[in-house]
Formats: sequence, structure tokens, C-alpha cells
Amino acid sequence: MSEQPPAPASKRVTPRNLVVAAAIVLAIQALALGITNLNLPLYQTIVDTTGPSYAPAGTSPVGSAFNAILLVAFAFVLTVMLVWLLKRRMVLSFKVLIFGSVAFSAYILTMVTADVFAVDYLPPALELPFAFGVPAVLVAVLAYIIFVKNNILLGTVVLAFVGAEVGSFFAETLSPWTALALPIAFAVYDVYAVFKGPLKSLIGTNPNIALVGMSIKAGEFTLGLGDVVFYTLLPSLAFSQFYAKFGILPALLTILAIEVGMVITLFLLSKRRLLPGLPIPMLLGVLVIVRYLV
Repeated sequence: MSEQPPAPASKRVTPRNLVVAAAIVLAIQALALGITNLNLPLYQTIVDTTGPSYAPAGTSPVGSAFNAILLVAFAFVLTVMLVWLLKRRMVLSFKVLIFGSVAFSAYILTMVTADVFAVDYLPPALELPFAFGVPAVLVAVLAYIIFVKNNILLGTVVLAFVGAEVGSFFAETLSPWTALALPIAFAVYDVYAVFKGPLKSLIGTNPNIALVGMSIKAGEFTLGLGDVVFYTLLPSLAFSQFYAKFGILPALLTILAIEVGMVITLFLLSKRRLLPGLPIPMLLGVLVIVRYLV
């Protein structure tokens, strides 16, 4: 989901604003590549031992498509629940649900990343304090943002980091076909959710509450946390799958494709105030990766 603040669109969609937004997303994608590079040996070992982290329908192309559809269905149900809570003014319950879903992923993934970093770069005595302390601080900051005060800059930094971690995790632990099917399925769902589905109702009900803990600011634009996840998933997938054979070039080309798609999407905000942030970037990014798969 990409959104523009309630001001004249012609004054907001400028070359400078587009460059700022692209630079912020580029920084998040670079962070995701760093996390992917750091965690890749561990996650490869886990996947080789236990299999992909999510594959209820298997890892074939057809099974992967079904895997993606199941996750889209889960996202739909979750969004409907959030709309229901907001419409009944159950704000605290809404915030608890948002916090619980984001904080769980943030704590687990940050603990893994912090532990790997500590093992590689810190003295042994600091491993456990660092591995448990960093995710605890992150979750505490997230709780402050959601329940106490929505500091936009702090929220953007924390949620960008969480989004990069989730995108990297999916890229490293899903089967390649599921990792490709997922952004395609969510890009299709994004169109429905923004224009007709529950996401439009969620934002329209109370945007000041609905966007807290679920979005980041990229300059003048607002990007959904899901956008951040998928903007980082595909470059991380290209890195993890092709680095050994082609180096970092596939990841860089995937980033370029997504950046171009994102800028096109943001430019189109001069015509509308709300647009799905996934379809164009995901189409271009997937095409780059498919080029290396065939």
C-alpha cells in the first residue's frame, strides 16, 4: 500500500520526493542484503536439515502457488478482524493484535540475527546479552510506538528493520518457487485490498490508528509494512539463490527493477491518493529473477 498525505498531489509528487523515497527503500534493501549475507549459512543448514519453513502444499510450482494462496487468505482474515475491531472502536484490542503479530516476528528474527552477529564479531561473553538484549529493546520500542506515542521517525526505523528481516527470512527459508509465488499472489491481492477490500475500509475507518505499526514513511509517501517485506524479499532471494554462480549482480538488478516499479507507482499518485504498492515492482522484480532461473 502506498499513500500520499492529504495535500494537493501535484505539489507532492516531485522528482526530489521520488528520489528521497527511492533512497530510503534502497537503504532498506541494502540492509536486507546484509542480513541475508549474515544469516545465510545458518538458515541454509536449517533448511537442509528440516526443509523449508513453510510448505504445506509442497515445493512444486503448483504446490507453491497454493502455499501463497493460503497466506493471502490468512492476511485477508487478519485484515477483516482489524477492520471489525476498529469499527467497534476497540482500539486497545486493535493495537494489541498489531503489536502481537509484529513483535513476535521481530523478537524471534532479531534474536537470530543478533546471535549470529555476536558469534561472528563479539567476544563470547557478550553473545547471550547481545542476542537477548537487542530484540528486547526492539520490542520495547515497538510497544512505545504503538501504545504510547507514534514517533514517525522511530517507527520508520524500527519497522523498516523488521520488514527487512522478514523479507530476508522468507527469501532464505522458503522454497524458491514459493518465494516467487508469494509476491505475485500478494500483488494481486494488494489491488483488491486497496481498492475494494478490507484494507481500504481499514484505512478509511481511522487512518491515524490503522497505520501505526503497519507502515513507514518514505519521505512524503507512506509504504505499508507488507510493501517493505516484499521489496526486500526478492533482492534477498536473488542474492541467496544466485550469489555463488553470478555474484551480487542478480540482486542488484532485482533492486533496480523494484526501484523503477516503485517510482512509477509513486508517480501515479499524482492521479490518485491511494495505490497498491506491490503490482508493478513485484512484476519487474520477479521477471529479473525468472530470467536467471530459466
